[in-house]
Amino acid sequence: MTKSWGMQHITTFFAYRHRHALAVLSLLAAVMLGAAASAPFGAVLPTVSEPGGSITRAEVLERAEDWYVRGIRYDQGAEAPDPEGAHDYRTDCSGLVAMAWHLPSTDVNTDSLDRRTVTVRIARDDLLRGDVLDDTDDGHVVIFTGWVSRDASTFTYIHLANANSNMAEGTGSFAAPLLAGHPTANYFALRYNRITDDGTSAALPPARSLDRYPWPAPWKSAIRGVGTPQPLRVGAGRAR
Repeated sequence: MTKSWGMQHITTFFAYRHRHALAVLSLLAAVMLGAAASAPFGAVLPTVSEPGGSITRAEVLERAEDWYVRGIRYDQGAEAPDPEGAHDYRTDCSGLVAMAWHLPSTDVNTDSLDRRTVTVRIARDDLLRGDVLDDTDDGHVVIFTGWVSRDASTFTYIHLANANSNMAEGTGSFAAPLLAGHPTANYFALRYNRITDDGTSAALPPARSLDRYPWPAPWKSAIRGVGTPQPLRVGAGRAR
């Protein structure tokens, strides 16, 4: 009788543990599926910043890449949601910067980005990923994504170009006459006041041969790898 009683309790104990483990696994699966279902399409997860708060360079590039992957089209009269779907930003060059930096307002342009309450001017040679090059004369801004060769002043960037090119990634040179279709000499470097370093700025993309003029690689990200050079199509009008 003692042996039978002991075996019965052992069997009951393991059956209880098995049911408990299944219940925990079922709960975890439900939570994960619920989170996936609630995330907006094309979202880059996880994100850690709040609008107007500190943001890492890695997250800035992730947010910009989200619009690139989603194929957001240039339209100064339209808006598109950020990766979380929590805030809409104007779909032009400065709107992309506002979204990537997670600014609390989309009501910015190339002039207002150059305010000391938002940014600080830096030397071009000091550019790090997530900083921007701003041309207030022609009204265009691009996000700097890394050095190809700092010594040769060649680099990669991403921008919401114009109604012809839309979201585009390219390679530029400070020695070239044009950058993203605008005079290279017009651009000055800006750093967002709330951006924080995270180690991404030390990693350089692989070296590549450069055309005289910048080119987008629409089929492959300049942040992730190397694309085939394509001619840059420049639209008319001032992109703000």
